[in-house]
Amino acid sequence: MTEMLKAMQNRQSARGPYDMHRPVNKDDLRQILEAGRWAPTAHNMQNFEVIVVDDKSLLEKLGNIKCPISQTFIRENFQQLSFSKEELRRKKVGILGTMFPAFMRDLKVKPNPSASTIVNG
Repeated sequence: MTEMLKAMQNRQSARGPYDMHRPVNKDDLRQILEAGRWAPTAHNMQNFEVIVVDDKSLLEKLGNIKCPISQTFIRENFQQLSFSKEELRRKKVGILGTMFPAFMRDLKVKPNPSASTIVNG
């Protein structure tokens, strides 16, 4: 139990740009899918479906989908942002906001319409 508690306390998520040219090892993919299968969900509903896409042309199309950033989401979740790795470790909750555009890091900054869209890929 102590080992599990330590793993839970020390875990962190790292997000970065997706590189569609970097292959995922099949054994790693199986482990990732197995971890997702056992991951907890609200009310144990498991209301999701996992689809593995390995077709390069489809990945490129998916990577070009533009998603608007929700200003409401940013305002409602601003307290969950951390602006340094040290702050994130101290809080032990939230996400690292250093990679976000200025208007997401400072609520006084108005979004630039051309920068208010995240392009995945």
